[in-house]
Amino acid sequence: MNSKILFCLTGLSLLGAAAAFAQPRPALAPTPAAAPVVNPTYTLPDQKVAKELAEDLYNTWRVSMQRGNESAWRKVTSTSRQTRIRNTIISQKGQFPRDFFRNQPDPPALEKFAYVGALAGADGSTLAVTYVGNLQLGNGPAEENAYVLQFICEKGNWTFDQANFFNLSKLPEVKKRLHAKDLTVLREQDGFRPYDIMPAAPAACKTPELIGKVFVDAPGRDIEMRINGISAHSFSDERRADVISGGLKRGQNTITYTIRTDKGKAHPAMAIGLFVMPETQGNHPVCVFDHILDETDTAQGGSFTFTIDNKLIGSMNPNFRGEAPQPFHAVPLKPKK
Repeated sequence: MNSKILFCLTGLSLLGAAAAFAQPRPALAPTPAAAPVVNPTYTLPDQKVAKELAEDLYNTWRVSMQRGNESAWRKVTSTSRQTRIRNTIISQKGQFPRDFFRNQPDPPALEKFAYVGALAGADGSTLAVTYVGNLQLGNGPAEENAYVLQFICEKGNWTFDQANFFNLSKLPEVKKRLHAKDLTVLREQDGFRPYDIMPAAPAACKTPELIGKVFVDAPGRDIEMRINGISAHSFSDERRADVISGGLKRGQNTITYTIRTDKGKAHPAMAIGLFVMPETQGNHPVCVFDHILDETDTAQGGSFTFTIDNKLIGSMNPNFRGEAPQPFHAVPLKPKK
């Protein structure tokens, strides 16, 4: 069997109710594909073995979350995900792991979903397993979603990394193919693919001086970003806010980013904003850096140094009087029409 497409053996076994794995699983050898491989990075593992492995890991992770069992959670959660979660909590001046397990929503049970299939990547070191089923998010009605579980193999052991939902209400053809277990759709849609490379664990950050968030609205664009040399972010044709790992600080801060425009997609107005977030009740966030473009502009990245001074911090108070301080503008703002 080709070692490049052989999945690492995993040792997993139930430890009481929290179920920490130790029983070796067979390698996930690829099965013949019904159609030519679209992308040679991805392979089809043995679907029965992949399903069993994914459900063992996910169910153990789910129980550890429900019971706040840190030891069991660490055994089945990837190192990189543990550090990212820890950095997010510390960067908001919380306490880890206490604040992570507090008031966590109950992860969905896989019994509510139908298994579709699994796809392997990174020479068999990553695995994406897709399910479909009805799910109620928030107060809205239950809608059919794809539920994609991501796993990685670390030092010979499989670990759970993260789960993502994809609403299928506006994707009828994709929905139909998923229900038909057409595994070629897993290669064609970004959200169903495993990681191309193993995710690296970020460095553990320190408690920040100022809590910071980055807001990006970048339709039709891919952005790779690093803030203060520590906090790394990737945005792809989306609108999202991230906590800045290590936060921001009074005085000089840096941001470096690249912007790639996808010519095959619409790319209207775009915005990047860095905000200091309030720690005092009643205060509001303040923007300290922005990069705002309209649909006629060409998006270009760069490296910038900006300063956060006492006046910017003071303007977070609703009782602040005087002219509001301006954030650092990466490009000059256009006059309002």
